[in-house]
Amino acid sequence: MFHIFTNNARNDKHALLEKLYLQYRNLMFHIAFKILNDHGLAEDAVHAAFIKLAKSSFVIDEISSNKTKTFMVIVTRSTACDIYRQNKKEKNLVNIDDDMLELIDEKPLPLDFIIDNERIEKVHIALATMDPKYADVVLLKYFYGHSNANIGLLTGISEQTVRVRLYRAKKMLADKLIKGDIDHE
Repeated sequence: MFHIFTNNARNDKHALLEKLYLQYRNLMFHIAFKILNDHGLAEDAVHAAFIKLAKSSFVIDEISSNKTKTFMVIVTRSTACDIYRQNKKEKNLVNIDDDMLELIDEKPLPLDFIIDNERIEKVHIALATMDPKYADVVLLKYFYGHSNANIGLLTGISEQTVRVRLYRAKKMLADKLIKGDIDHE
C-alpha cells in the first residue's frame, strides 16, 4: 500500500503545528529556559521541538486539552535536555543540579481525568514520583499510543533505548505498587 501525501495533508499538519505553536510557545519557552538558562538556546529548543513534531506522526484531539499540554511539555523537556547535553559535551559547561533536568509538572497529569478506581490513582502517583525519562516514555507509549520508533524520534533517543526505558519503568512501577512505596500528597 502506498501512502500519498497531498497538499491538503501537508497543509492540515502545517495548520495544526501553527495552532500548537500559538497555544504553547510561551509554556515551551519557559520549560526550555528553566533547563537551559539561556534565551537563545530556549528558543532553539522550541524550534527543534517543532521540527521533531513536523517529522513525526501524532494525533491531537483537542489543541487546548491537558493531554496535549502534557505532550508538548514532554517533547520540549526532552529537546531541551538534548540541547543541554550537547552543549555540555561541546563546551564542558558547569553541571547544573539534577533537579533541573527532572522538572516535573506540578499540575495534575491528564490521567486524572480518567481515574475511576484506586489502582489507576496509585499508578498515577507512582509515575509522578519516577524520573521523567522513564515516566515520559510510559506516558507516550500507553497514554498517547505512540510506537517505540515514534517515541524515539520525539525524545531524541534510539528505539532500543526506548525499549530499555519502558522495561525499567514497568519494573519500577511494579516494585512501587507491590511494596506500596508510594507517597500520597
